[in-house]
This record gives sequence, structure tokens and C-alpha cells, in this order.
Amino acid sequence: MKFSAVLACAGLLTGSAQAWTCLSQADANNIAAQSTIFLQHLNVTEANATAQALFADGIVEYGDSINSLRGAPLGTQVENGKATYINDTLSTPPIPTINTLAVVAGCNQMVWQWEFLGIGTGANRVRGMTLITVDSGSKIVEQYVEFNSLAWGADIGFNITATAIP
Repeated sequence: MKFSAVLACAGLLTGSAQAWTCLSQADANNIAAQSTIFLQHLNVTEANATAQALFADGIVEYGDSINSLRGAPLGTQVENGKATYINDTLSTPPIPTINTLAVVAGCNQMVWQWEFLGIGTGANRVRGMTLITVDSGSKIVEQYVEFNSLAWGADIGFNITATAIP
């Protein structure tokens, strides 16, 4: 069997195969801006519509910073599925101020470095990064989120005590 016949059988030479286009810097900046609208959810209707367009149905999210605040085992999924993720996020208090510090675009991944201000008491800034993976339609399929969870915890009322260093 010829190699081209194998490719055709696999759907790689047909019109049904979708061509992959890497994220541009503008695409990545747009994803960060849309993520900001969703996480701030100052207008819940707008945030919901934005999230519906932004996330793939099977989105998963990981992040030990979130798991440590929740008391969940490290390395486990934080969110699984678009509906759950959107509902969980929109039912929490909005993040008053989100500043984008950097956006780095790769082909199907990007890193969004951000700063959240006004969490809980607002005493501490919360800085972090989200590694975002997108599908061929630029919908988010996976996020890995890490941030200074001690600052977040302190701002929402956790009692944090440093141990003595010998």
C-alpha cells in the first residue's frame, strides 16, 4: 500500500481534516483578555457568554495552589468539564482587578502571567501564571494554574503562621 493511500485512509489528505494553525501573539493576548472577562465576571451574562466561546466542552484544570487552598490532594484535577468550571467560577466572588503582566504564545500553548488585586481583604497582591493549552479551534482544553496561594489564603482569612527556621 502506498504511503499516500495510508494518509488518505487516516483522513490526513481529505478535506475533512482540519489544518492546524498555531496561536499568534494576538490570539494569545485575546485569550488572556477573554479569561479576564470570565474571571472578573463583573457582568455575569457577558462572562458566561465569553466562557462558552472560550472553553472546550472537556476542559480540565489542574493547580496545586488551588488544591492546597481547598485541602484537596496535590496533583488532582481542580475542574473537569466546561459547565462545571463555568458554574463554579461564576458562583464565586468576582476578582476586582486583573492585570496581565505577560503573555507568551507557543503553537498550541501559551503562558499568561497575571496579578489579581482585591482578593478578600485585598491586603496582598496575588501573582501567578496559567499554562493554557488550546485545540485546533483555539478553544481552551487544559489549564495549569499556579500562584502565591499563601497571599490568597491570608486575604480570605486563613491563619498563616511561619515556622521558625533553625
